Amino acid sequence: MKFLNRMLLVLGIVVICIITIFAISNINKISKPQNQTQDQQIRLQWSTDLNSAFKLAEKSNKLVFVDFYANWCGYCKQLDEDTFTDLNVQARLTQGYVLVKVNTDKNPDLASQYKVYGLPTLVVMDAYGNEIKRQEGFVEPEELLNML
Repeated sequence: MKFLNRMLLVLGIVVICIITIFAISNINKISKPQNQTQDQQIRLQWSTDLNSAFKLAEKSNKLVFVDFYANWCGYCKQLDEDTFTDLNVQARLTQGYVLVKVNTDKNPDLASQYKVYGLPTLVVMDAYGNEIKRQEGFVEPEELLNML
């Protein structure tokens, strides 16, 4: 009888632990903010033509934001998935910048001209191609907002 009581006690503790773990994991899922739903996302309009971006920036009185990347670059993909999907980042970029993505594998001359040695490299320029700011490597949304 004593053995049976101990087994029931152990079983009860195990069940309580499993329920607690399940509850905590669900609370984390609920309380963890998702970047946003598809409906909330601002679709960033990226150009691939730097020269026309400079012209548009001059006409619209905006700066040019250039994302130098490569398809094989893991941090570039992470930047697209984690940073550029942030609502605050999207809002800031669409308000004040003409956006350009430059694939360094397809445009090695541009990468060389702008001294891009590591990826991703983010460069803010004026409408005449003068560099204002540069960030090399992956950045979290908060870091990018501080740069902008």
